[in-house]
Amino acid sequence: MKNGYTIYRCTSCGLAMTDLGRPYKAFVKEHYTDEYFTGDPRRSAYVNYEQDKPFIVKNFRKYFDRITKWKTTGKFLDVGCALGYGVEMANALGFDAYGFDPSSYATGRAKALVGDKRIKTGTIDDVTYAPDSFNVITLFDVFEHLDDPRKDLAKLKNLLTKDGILMIATGDTSSFLAKVLKRRWTFYIPPQHLFFFSRATLSTLLRQLGFEPLEWFRISKWLSTRYVFHLARTTGESRIARLLYPIVYKSALGAISLYLPVRDNMVVIARKL
Repeated sequence: MKNGYTIYRCTSCGLAMTDLGRPYKAFVKEHYTDEYFTGDPRRSAYVNYEQDKPFIVKNFRKYFDRITKWKTTGKFLDVGCALGYGVEMANALGFDAYGFDPSSYATGRAKALVGDKRIKTGTIDDVTYAPDSFNVITLFDVFEHLDDPRKDLAKLKNLLTKDGILMIATGDTSSFLAKVLKRRWTFYIPPQHLFFFSRATLSTLLRQLGFEPLEWFRISKWLSTRYVFHLARTTGESRIARLLYPIVYKSALGAISLYLPVRDNMVVIARKL
């Protein structure tokens, strides 16, 4: 039990899931507001997404360095694109990039950044694109938010070209940090995080749906000090961080860049078969 929600784990395969206890679409509409991106502690999400753009972009470069080993041109779709920084970077690298997000607050910012025609508002279930139209589809820290990963991946597969690639970046429940921190691990954030995968469970799902994993790797991330304290006071349930956070946020310390080599984030690049 965390944040009033129960997380169940399969004793056979190890896959874990949150019991949301209410309709997913109603939850999405209520949860992913501006407060999700601006530090509301009830959301346990971003402290200030726009202020932290330099750190977010620095982390995205790690993903794109790997993507461009496999694809350097073509149509690109960023699922859960937030404020559009991934779409912006993909376009700058020569892709014809698009994105969507369930948050109207986020997509409003994204449209201002990359143009109205490149951004849609909705979940995977809501949005429509032509079949076989994208060469690359990415889910950067999005997969754990999906209420039906199998159904959603099947739809995304239909949007990929025959040789298209899919990138998923998510937390790894078999990582050292997840095992040490247990309930305080940063990916255990119900109700927004609904499924919790290991490399083994994610690999099984991909293969069952007709994807071939091409490359697995882990990344460490750059975060602002204010974001680290925000995570510690919310997900980490730290009383000390809760007391210090207002001081850190308002001071120059909050904007300091921290490199966290925890490597609890796993990334897979898979090809549609």
